[in-house]
Amino acid sequence: MHRLILDRRAALSLALAAALTPLAAPAQTAYPNKPITLVIPFPPGGQTDVVGRLIGERLSKRLGQSVIVDNKPGVNGSLASDAVARAKPDGYTLVIGGPGTHAINQLVNPNVKYDARKDFTHIAMLGRVPMLLLASPTLKAGTVADVVALARAKPDALNMALTGIGSSSHMTTELFRQAAGIGFNNVPYKGDAPAMTDVMGGQADLLFVPATSSIPFAQAGKLRALAVTGDKRLAALPGVPTMSEAGQPQVINYSWTSLAGPAGMPAEIVQQLNQACQAILAEPEVVARLAAMSNETTPGTPEQASAFIAAEVARWSDVVKKGNIQVQ
Repeated sequence: MHRLILDRRAALSLALAAALTPLAAPAQTAYPNKPITLVIPFPPGGQTDVVGRLIGERLSKRLGQSVIVDNKPGVNGSLASDAVARAKPDGYTLVIGGPGTHAINQLVNPNVKYDARKDFTHIAMLGRVPMLLLASPTLKAGTVADVVALARAKPDALNMALTGIGSSSHMTTELFRQAAGIGFNNVPYKGDAPAMTDVMGGQADLLFVPATSSIPFAQAGKLRALAVTGDKRLAALPGVPTMSEAGQPQVINYSWTSLAGPAGMPAEIVQQLNQACQAILAEPEVVARLAAMSNETTPGTPEQASAFIAAEVARWSDVVKKGNIQVQ
């Protein structure tokens, strides 16, 4: 009888404990369980758009979920980047970054309120392409040394096309100007296409522009390629020297692309996206498609991406201060 009472008490205690225990939380739904929005801060057709769409297409296949590409140009890419920085950090809103949006804009434009180092989760670097120094066929300069000599003989007389204040075009020009101790008459344009058109026509003398968009014109002789800003020559233009070979070793610069999301993304989602990116960047077809645009893949970890962004901000901060550059 005594044992029966104890058993009943034990059973009652177990029942009471079960009643008081909250229901177990349902298992988290695996990421991703809905479409991902991939924001591209520039219009369709440019390097950022082409790389972003390629990555988005491959991410969709690897993650088994739709990736919706959303082009949102404005304020040299900062408008869209700011919106992503303020989005929910759940992995469903991502952005393709570049030198302007995630390094330079915050240094030259006081209206850009985000900090690329703190307000984003940097997931992966994607690719990079060097800049080309292009000259008008009408300009009497066949080498970088010729350009330096002309600029020193007639200070600020050469018309240098710039594709936006704080753009890779502008900042590479500033690197060159500071390294060579020369000056140019900077002429701003709203994009690569109109700038190249004027250089081809002789309305502007020189231009730094990503190799992706300019190689065909150089190969056709419509623009004269004087040097490439990478650490090696381009396969598509093997006769064009690097800036180092042309006597300007400080003028090494790449226009790059990256994948980022809002700050505070869950580590497991960041790792999942990074691993997907690494697999994509290793696909032979992706490597070949990027190489056809003189764009090389840049695999690496989220930590390496974050460190690279921080280094870019620091690097361009010095250049901006020395050149006293600011959007008016």
